[in-house]
Amino acid sequence: MENLIRMSRDRSQSKYSLTSTTKSPILRLREDETKLRSEQFLERIGGAVAEVDKSALLPSRSRYCMLITDAEGIVIESYAPEGMEAEFQRGGLVRGAVWDERVAGTNGIAMSMQTGRVLTVHGQEHFYNCFHGLSCSSAPLTDAENNLIGTVTLVGSALRRLEEHALCEQVVRRASRHFQTRLFRNFHSDKMTGRVLSLDPKLMRRFETLVACDDDGFVISHLPLWRDEAKPAEHQHLAGRHISDLKDLDISLQGPVTVPPRRRVMKEYAAHVSARIEKETALGRIIAEGGTLPVLAERARKLVAHRVPLLICGEPGVGAESFARALLEDGSLVSQMGYALDAAGSGVESELSEILSSLEFLSDYPVDKVVPTLILRNIECLPINAQSNLERFLDVDHTISGSRAQPPVVIFTSSKSWAQLESNDSIPASLLYLLGQSVVELPPVAQRDCETVLENVVADGFSQSFEIADSARDVLVGHDWPGNHREMHAVLREALICGNGRRINVTDLPARLLSSREGSKTPALTRSTLRDALDTTNWNVTKAARLLGKSRATVNRWIASEGLQRPE
Repeated sequence: MENLIRMSRDRSQSKYSLTSTTKSPILRLREDETKLRSEQFLERIGGAVAEVDKSALLPSRSRYCMLITDAEGIVIESYAPEGMEAEFQRGGLVRGAVWDERVAGTNGIAMSMQTGRVLTVHGQEHFYNCFHGLSCSSAPLTDAENNLIGTVTLVGSALRRLEEHALCEQVVRRASRHFQTRLFRNFHSDKMTGRVLSLDPKLMRRFETLVACDDDGFVISHLPLWRDEAKPAEHQHLAGRHISDLKDLDISLQGPVTVPPRRRVMKEYAAHVSARIEKETALGRIIAEGGTLPVLAERARKLVAHRVPLLICGEPGVGAESFARALLEDGSLVSQMGYALDAAGSGVESELSEILSSLEFLSDYPVDKVVPTLILRNIECLPINAQSNLERFLDVDHTISGSRAQPPVVIFTSSKSWAQLESNDSIPASLLYLLGQSVVELPPVAQRDCETVLENVVADGFSQSFEIADSARDVLVGHDWPGNHREMHAVLREALICGNGRRINVTDLPARLLSSREGSKTPALTRSTLRDALDTTNWNVTKAARLLGKSRATVNRWIASEGLQRPE
């Protein structure tokens, strides 16, 4: 950025022969010229005006001025805070002002147009001295083919805090992205459009590309939304590829802006359920926990195969979401078009609305090899506005004109039992029984084979391998686990942290698990307890004595009487 500023200032002085001490450097076009440019700009952007509306970008009582320019740096719209119009006008922040670098020197608008980047020119970085008191954050506005058509800029005092300048960049960046997204959808108004997203864990950066697809799901156009020279491999060469082949990308697809006639699905969907559940699959490992799980899994598989909305509920921590994901894997329904949303999250109303629109479209206009799915977690936390939207989506007869659309797979999860959901008024009855068209209530861990549950929690919840001493395993398997999988995972994590990290001994377990077993010690268990304590502390007798609640001398005599020796 410093190099760009320096080069711009050099051009302003040597190439354009500007003088930094000029008091009023900004030229202004006649009103009729400005009006013509404004009309041309509005005609070009069509329905994207709302994306750069002042009420959406400027907070109430803001002390920032907002400028919209065309591709030549001519201000076609200027919004100054009430009571500050004269001050901003003196600085040339008015409709018709020319902010091309050849006239205005180094400034945010000109540099954003030249570089195609979101940036801020702050204080003395401006070429003209009269602008040193300003900070200008600008973002380019580009059309569906990435051609520059203008800029959006926020101008404020250079004395504001650095956090405010960063916020201004964030605001104009978001406006620019939304603006281009709207133009892209309008340009491809008769096609399916959407976003493909990826996250680079090394750079901690998200990349987003807009795509347009034909009716069969093949990408015919794509447009990256980042502004630098980065070239993430997942986003290269998208044209001609089917959306189901875009691996390692999250995909959000929407129907055309211009909705085509409803498509008749001539071939009715046929449900298919595999003959058996393979032991090594996620669902196979779950049903191995026993109890009523094998029966519940068979019912759930059939319901999902027939596209019946399914509610998976039960006590907190019983693994409802894991069960839902295992069902999708079992039915070969895992794809990039799979949505997962937490009803307790922020902004869930708008996210759910967009997802439901996508599901509705893909139900009426199926794309080959793509089955849209939705897992909506914590359904009892869904806000009221989102509830009404979801109710409209579920209360639909998919039989249309003698043909049948292909409904998506929709699964809801809750950390409450069905009885609790019925007795609680957080979900209105009209929606509850649409959610609960089919209900699978998972049993608590206490009603399962706890040995298998322990194996699954260790395999799924920990990346590093470790041992569990027999005495510790006896305690773990004998516990009731009122907190279910969550509690078991938390106890194992605590034991690993507080122990040696390689082996969980009984002395590593929380006291609450041991209290119910007090008074039942036998000589064999006493020897095992001593050995566990020494192993946990790497044979540090002082620490072992502290764990056992004994003196160091007592533990030394105990070691001698048991004939234990420190391992080599």
